[in-house]
Amino acid sequence: MKLALLLPGYLDSPDYLHMRVFEKRLIELGYTIERLDPCNLWKTGDVGNYSITNYLKQIKQRIDHYKTNSPTEIVVIGHSLGGFTSILAGSLFPDITKIVALCPPASIDNLGEKWEGKPFRVSKRNLPTDGSKYREFNVPLTFVDDARKYSAIEAIHKINIPLMIFIALSDTSVLPKETETLVSETNNPYVVRQKNMGHDFRQSEIECNTVMAEIEKFLGKQRYD
Repeated sequence: MKLALLLPGYLDSPDYLHMRVFEKRLIELGYTIERLDPCNLWKTGDVGNYSITNYLKQIKQRIDHYKTNSPTEIVVIGHSLGGFTSILAGSLFPDITKIVALCPPASIDNLGEKWEGKPFRVSKRNLPTDGSKYREFNVPLTFVDDARKYSAIEAIHKINIPLMIFIALSDTSVLPKETETLVSETNNPYVVRQKNMGHDFRQSEIECNTVMAEIEKFLGKQRYD
């Protein structure tokens, strides 16, 4: 079997359009798919358990769950913070065979500025079933304290498996020049620089399919050229 774990970004639902588009096509390509709900956030609403550390533990648990099926390929595909986490996971878990990092930040050192010294930050995410309605999360500052333990740049130096880095050139959330620093630190990455696309391509089925087509090209490569 071939396994693909889909990793949503910061506070994002596993039911967002891009995750579902990726899942549909990957199933057609013969993959067993799991769309992870990071730290079961959307299922439980428990922000106290939401952290990079627990996200990584969850990824490891799901990999271990499938080991009895002797997977021939284990791919992690993440967007934004999920892309950041996919790089960390690829450096930590030797069972992973390929990494896809979509719009990943190189660093999250400045993340804490959004908390403005407060113990919680209120963030909203639209519902996957109704984009006009929102769910609020009171994210504790402990999320930032935990996240600062991790560096994608340090992790990427340890990676020697195929790695795709996708850069949306109109991204204003994770600036392309930031993701380019990851590219410069990586040994022979597969890089896609997509014009006229922003960070939230999940809002458009056409753009989701464009990204998936690039992922498919990467997955079909047998080696680095």
